[in-house]
Amino acid sequence: MTNTEVLDALQKIKTYCAADLLDKLNYAIAIIEKLENDGVKNPLKTDFKSLSKEGK
Repeated sequence: MTNTEVLDALQKIKTYCAADLLDKLNYAIAIIEKLENDGVKNPLKTDFKSLSKEGK
């Protein structure tokens, strides 16, 4: 599964989401978008510790 597929699914879920959960859903969408924009294509298999060392 790709970040793009997840983003598409989350955007569709927003249609049916309870109003009190929209902020949380939007937050999750923003996280996936940031990962995608930062080049993290597979967050579940990414070693974030090594990524943080590269950025220093």
